[in-house]
Amino acid sequence: MPTTRVFARFITLLGLAFLVACVAPAQEISIPTPTSAPPIQATTLPPSTSAAPTEFATLTSPIATPAESTRAILTYEELMNGFACNSPVEESAIAIPADADPPTHVFEGRLELVGEDQHQDMQILRGELGEEYSYLPEFDFEFVQNNDYLIPRQRGLIIADHPVWNIILEPGRVWSEAGDGDYSRASFPFTLMPKGSNSNFNGTMIFLFNDQEVSQIWYQITQETTSYARANFWGLVEATYHPEPVAGAEQIKADFAAELAARLPVKPIAMLAEDYPGVNVSAFGRGVTSAHMTWYGFVVNGVNYLGGCETRFGVYPYCESMRVASFSTAKSAFVSVAMMRLAQLYGPEVANLLIKDYVPEYAASAGDWETVTFNHTIDMATGNYASPGFLTDENSARMGEFFGAQPYAGRIAAAFIWSHAAAPGTRWIYHTGDTFILTRALHNYLQTQRGPDADIFQFIVDEVYRPLGIGQGFFTTLRTADDNWHGQAEGGYGLWWIPDDIAKIGILLNTANGQISGQQILHPGLLAAALQRDSADRGVRIDDQHTYNNAFWANQYTISNGFACEFWVAEMQGSSGDVVALMPNGTVYYYFSDNQEFTWDAAARESNKLIPMCP
Repeated sequence: MPTTRVFARFITLLGLAFLVACVAPAQEISIPTPTSAPPIQATTLPPSTSAAPTEFATLTSPIATPAESTRAILTYEELMNGFACNSPVEESAIAIPADADPPTHVFEGRLELVGEDQHQDMQILRGELGEEYSYLPEFDFEFVQNNDYLIPRQRGLIIADHPVWNIILEPGRVWSEAGDGDYSRASFPFTLMPKGSNSNFNGTMIFLFNDQEVSQIWYQITQETTSYARANFWGLVEATYHPEPVAGAEQIKADFAAELAARLPVKPIAMLAEDYPGVNVSAFGRGVTSAHMTWYGFVVNGVNYLGGCETRFGVYPYCESMRVASFSTAKSAFVSVAMMRLAQLYGPEVANLLIKDYVPEYAASAGDWETVTFNHTIDMATGNYASPGFLTDENSARMGEFFGAQPYAGRIAAAFIWSHAAAPGTRWIYHTGDTFILTRALHNYLQTQRGPDADIFQFIVDEVYRPLGIGQGFFTTLRTADDNWHGQAEGGYGLWWIPDDIAKIGILLNTANGQISGQQILHPGLLAAALQRDSADRGVRIDDQHTYNNAFWANQYTISNGFACEFWVAEMQGSSGDVVALMPNGTVYYYFSDNQEFTWDAAARESNKLIPMCP
């Protein structure tokens, strides 16, 4: 039962979507403690708070090795007066040096780039990108500084003034170097995403500043999570600093301080072998082409062991803030979690509500939705489909019409295109459009409980993600094009993770049994079913060894695979090559990549050495 079988979900169609968009109760887990390792502690997820002090915890990448402050790249002279460069530079030149001095200035105000469209250095390495991709979006954003952190006022997905790009800004660092004269130096990470797409391209910016002005700004993009395009971008752009008070500055600082304080401890993946002798660290990340790996990790005993973060120009200097596209992991971590939360609040019968009662557009469907429930839909078993073949519908031109349809009215119509072929709940047929239908149904059901202004994604932010201590950069999602891309939350994809987000979601589901600070947040029965911990509810069979339940994939392991018992590993998966494997011993293995490679057997075997899967 090797998991090296590639689940090439929408291999063709996400590429098409990229292009089109641009024009029973859970039981406590008993975990044996390995004699050579630290004891496994019950993981408690604390609530986040914005009242934390504004002194910042130290945030250091366990991977990156920054350059010393005596620099030969991106010098004072180059940033002030310009230089010729025909490629990006080493990412270490953008990292805060190991021996950096504290900043001598405080940045607060707007940072405005001038003439973004005049800088079009782009090197296409795979796929095709038009000229409109070659330059940055209009950039005029507020930042505040606290100690040596530079924090953007606006976090999460920003709908940009640009024909194809949107942007996410992340907090960066501020410091001083001897060669910079009467200036301080700052850098920060950012991410570009094509409008309407989940794909992402990771970059960094660096500049000098004093109390009144900034140097030119060097930017580069050297890494991505998308299977259909690969490119480097770089340039030196004129910029203007507008020093001015930023509204809510103290709250911005306090919120980010709380975010850092709530992050799980992080160690480099290599330290796993020191903390748990006998573990073969090379098993983690194995089977994924290194050039296509964004980052990977292993969570055990409340520690996030992190690896990867390589770009084409060295290690990304902000590994812990490096965004990746969720793709279909959103089906599990957003839509399934939303249904679990609603069921906990309003009763498990939520799962048995009928789609037709909450999505009126069903009436124009070619299929039969009279008896299709929320549960049928989240299990990909509505009975409405064209082909019984594995992912045949998902990879078809008809699904391409769904991915390309905007705004909401066209998209929901395209989701309901499939004819009736089987009784609901009897046949697994993967349709991302079905998740869109369910997302709308959950949204409309929520409004019957909370009023017409309720929004299903904001509900999960407020009820799950924020109490979990996930940072503000995750509090937005991809939506339909209505109202300038502020319409219905997609649901089937459209989130952007950092490693801490994944680790916390994994702990919530896998070891905290859906509880945060002792309060039951997710319905334990639905969660147990999703993780294959309810033998009476396995979901819908894909084949003899794979099943799908509540938007979670699952693989069965037996004695024939070399283990001492039979058990299941439940996973969140994303089409580009994304896996979050929730091991029954309480560990979590994850990776995000873009070569559509799906394999976690080696990690499962090493995890079993560390903590036996079988009691």
